[in-house]
Amino acid sequence: MPKGIQNLILEMVQNCPRPVKSIASEVGKPYSTLMRELDPEDRGAKLGVEMLLPLMQACDSTLPLRYLAEEMGYRVASVRDIAPDKPTFHEELLDTYQALVEYHRAMLEGRPVEYVAKWREVLIRQLKEDFAFYVTRRNGEDV
Repeated sequence: MPKGIQNLILEMVQNCPRPVKSIASEVGKPYSTLMRELDPEDRGAKLGVEMLLPLMQACDSTLPLRYLAEEMGYRVASVRDIAPDKPTFHEELLDTYQALVEYHRAMLEGRPVEYVAKWREVLIRQLKEDFAFYVTRRNGEDV
């Protein structure tokens, strides 16, 4: 792992509200072993990539994921707490259509980038709501 991510993972663990000993126990490592593996200067111990997800879950943090995504030219978007806000699938889809119209209108009118970006985020949120409704419907759950 690049040095930047090693330092980021160490900071994530150190800044977690939970005690490091508790995190070590949760990921199945002795405290001293975990601290050695997290130390970017310790050449005798390396943190395995298979530990990254358990550490992120134990710390309830996506910082390393966001760092990796940014290094690759991507961004991370959460799908937590996305729920449809309309009673029917049809109405949900109409919301998305309206958001797309507003997004395109803003670009065609040459609006400021911040304004267009706001509508982009609205559109992305609407698309996520559509997908959440679709998945719920496919799984046979009532909405």
